[in-house]
Amino acid sequence: MNSVANKVAVVGSGSEHFEPTLSFSGAVCASILARNGVSVTIFESARGPGGRMSQRREVTEEGRELVFDHGAPYFSVSNAEVWDLVREWESRGLVAEWDENFGAFDCISHKFLGIQQEGLTKKYVGVPGMNAICRALCQETGVESKFGVGVGRLEWLEDENLWSLMGLDGQNLGQFQGVVASDKNIVSPRFTNVTGRAPPLDMNLVPGMAVKLQDIPVIPCFALMIAFAEPLSAIPTKGFRVVNSEVLSWAACDSSKPGRSATRYVPVCCILNKFMERNTQFSRGSAFPGTSIAREEKCLWEKNKRLAICGDFCVSPNIEGAIVSGIAAASKLSSCW
Repeated sequence: MNSVANKVAVVGSGSEHFEPTLSFSGAVCASILARNGVSVTIFESARGPGGRMSQRREVTEEGRELVFDHGAPYFSVSNAEVWDLVREWESRGLVAEWDENFGAFDCISHKFLGIQQEGLTKKYVGVPGMNAICRALCQETGVESKFGVGVGRLEWLEDENLWSLMGLDGQNLGQFQGVVASDKNIVSPRFTNVTGRAPPLDMNLVPGMAVKLQDIPVIPCFALMIAFAEPLSAIPTKGFRVVNSEVLSWAACDSSKPGRSATRYVPVCCILNKFMERNTQFSRGSAFPGTSIAREEKCLWEKNKRLAICGDFCVSPNIEGAIVSGIAAASKLSSCW
C-alpha cells in the first residue's frame, strides 16, 4: 500500500443543522476497518457520535445530573455476526443485558399486558449510557476521530483515483482511498432544503445511489424526557410498549438500566410518534426509516470509487440493522486491498 491507499474517511453529519449522525453503523464500520489494518479518519460536525445511540444530559436546579437515552432505549440481537460483536463488547464492559420485566400497556383497557412474553427476548444496553459503545469504537487503535468538523464537499479525483474532502469553510481535510458515509443526507435534496447548500456528494458521481437515497420515507418521532423524584411503584415494568394509542409508542425507566445511577430522580424516556405526524414543524430529522433500500446488499456500494453508504435505512430500522450495515460496509472496503 502507498501512503494513501489504506486511508478511509468515515463521514457523519455534514452540518450543524442536523442531529449527530455518526451512527452506530459508521462507528462499527470504522472499528472493523481499523482492526483490518486500514487507517480510518472520522469526520462529524457534532461534538460526539450520536444517531440512534444518542444520550441527553440535563442538570436539575439542585445540581443533580439526569441522563436520558433519548435515542434507542435498547437493542436485541439475532444475527450471528452481531452476536460476536456484542459478546466482545460485553466482555469489555461496554454492553450489559437489561434484565427487567417488560410489558405492554393497553390504552383502551388501561391495563398492563403480556409482561412475561415481552421479556423473552434479551435486551442489551450500552454502559454507562447507550452512546458508550460508539464512543469506544471511535477510540479504537487506527481510528482518528475529528468531531466538530463537518464535511462540505466530497470530490472524486479521476486522475489520482482518490477522494478529496473539503470542510464547510473550504479547508482541505485530506485525500482518501475510500469513503464511508453514515448519513443518508449526503446526497439528499433535504440537505439543500435545510442548509441552503448543495449536498456534500454530487449526485452525478453516483447516480445509482442517488436514486435510492433521494426519497426514503420516514416515520417521524419525538422523545419526551421526564424525571420523577420517587420510583413509580404503580407501574409493574421497567419498560413497556403502548398499544391503542395515537401518541405514545414506548416508555422506559432509564435509571433501571445497568450502570445507571439514580440517587433521587428517576429518569423516564417516552417515545411519541403519531404526535409528530401532526406536528412536523417540531421535527429536526428525528425519524425512523420507513423502508429498507439495500436489504440484500446491506449497504450501498460503488466499487469503482470505493464509496459505501451504510445505516439502518439500508437493512432495518433498528440498532441491529445499523450494525449489520456497518459490518457490510467494512467488508466491501476491506476487500479492495
